[in-house]
Amino acid sequence: MSFRTDRNSNPTAFTTDIAKEAGLIEGVDYEFGESFEVSGDIFYTAKLIDNPLIITIKVIDKIGFYNSKGVQRWVYIAIPYKLWLSLTPIQKKYVIGYMYKQEGGTEMQNLFPQSL
Repeated sequence: MSFRTDRNSNPTAFTTDIAKEAGLIEGVDYEFGESFEVSGDIFYTAKLIDNPLIITIKVIDKIGFYNSKGVQRWVYIAIPYKLWLSLTPIQKKYVIGYMYKQEGGTEMQNLFPQSL
């Protein structure tokens, strides 16, 4: 069974809205992936074009784990922004690997450290 993370090369399954907020460029960094519905609203998963791990780190480096109203972007994890920025690249890979597993991903496991 393939998950939205894998079908869109997006380890954390972030949306096109998040991609735009983080300054990613449509057609360069991402394109519109599959749609999904939440409470009657339609969202689109950002389908990542290049290295999914590097792009995901770039997104979280830019916008963090909380939106401007202080609401968590992902229900299963939230790290204070300054703490995230203090992590080493390998630590960030571990975090995103954890997120990938929480999102149900299986096909990109080779991108992440193997033990958590």
